[in-house]
Amino acid sequence: MAAAIFTMLGCSKNETRGPKLVQEPLTPHTNSGTVAYLDTAVTNFFKRTSGSIAFDGAFSVPLSSGKVAWLTNDTYFNDYNSTTKTVPCNLFNDHNTVMMQPASHSWSPSLTTTLTASGQPNVPNGSPALFWDLNINNYIWPGAGVEIGTTVDAWANEITNVTNGFKVVGDYLASFNESNSQVNYINPPNLDTINFGVGMVKVTTGGNNYIYVYGYKPVPSGLGSNIYVARFLQSTPSSWAFWDGTTSTWVSSSASATSIGLAASNGCYVAFVNSKYVLLSTAFTLACDEGTAIYASTSTSPTGPFNTMQVIYNITDKLNGHTPYYYTPVIHTEFTANSEFLFTYCINGYEPCVANCSGSTMDPNIYRPRGVRVPFSVLGL
Repeated sequence: MAAAIFTMLGCSKNETRGPKLVQEPLTPHTNSGTVAYLDTAVTNFFKRTSGSIAFDGAFSVPLSSGKVAWLTNDTYFNDYNSTTKTVPCNLFNDHNTVMMQPASHSWSPSLTTTLTASGQPNVPNGSPALFWDLNINNYIWPGAGVEIGTTVDAWANEITNVTNGFKVVGDYLASFNESNSQVNYINPPNLDTINFGVGMVKVTTGGNNYIYVYGYKPVPSGLGSNIYVARFLQSTPSSWAFWDGTTSTWVSSSASATSIGLAASNGCYVAFVNSKYVLLSTAFTLACDEGTAIYASTSTSPTGPFNTMQVIYNITDKLNGHTPYYYTPVIHTEFTANSEFLFTYCINGYEPCVANCSGSTMDPNIYRPRGVRVPFSVLGL
């Protein structure tokens, strides 16, 4: 596995595979109304046998039609073997896909389809990867997004492969047209090495419709990350302002941005849930058996500060007694029934504790998101 410090969108990607063992069943927590618990219906939603089969990322964008667009990162597409219940052991065949969940919000995998490109410049016709880089040697990982008018506007990182891993070489706001699947890219201002795209929230202030965008930067020493926020008007997405907590003002320079909170790692996400802004983060992991905790903290303001982190969940995934490498917590604010919110996290195998592949095949369940429900009462929302 290629160890990577950047974990916002897809984290480390497995460059080599080895023998596979069967994963132990996930055990859902019992919902007492006061603890977070594994949602098996949502988790099973990602156990797909056609279209997008296995992937990481799992960013959702609620649409005015009632549908939900799911943006994925590296994806095994249409390569599921129904006899062996495996996917090929070589790497995923697409770097992103977009799935469309019906307005009923059904968790039946068969009712959510994977979109394909049609006539988009530089995109092979029929490709499921809708976000393409103009440099064919690079690729795009989409992240957090919101709907603006009739487009899904999502954060997008331009990625290039390097020795033993990958790195981010560009940042964009990708505007995805819902009617024809065309994607246009907008360049943001200089971001001063802040990794944005770990949360996007619509906020109306003084009659102005803003999009608040959250980002992180690893702390100078230690394993945590500082959280930052910027905003732009929906009408002018290329003109950003950054929160300077020192002066409590919005400024034009990202170099003056001030941290508004602390995450446990660079696997983090911010969303507005019910009455507060919620910051999720995972323990810092780069391999198996390095942690199981999901942390959360809250704020009453989009600019923080966020209170002290607390553990709200411990992942239950295990294979031969080992826990996986996990990352990318994402809050899905369109699913808040029963005074609970939904979040997902992704796992990426159990190596080096347990090899991922057996010969030329792999169990796709070691590379699929999980869904967790959190009662509002856990965080006083």
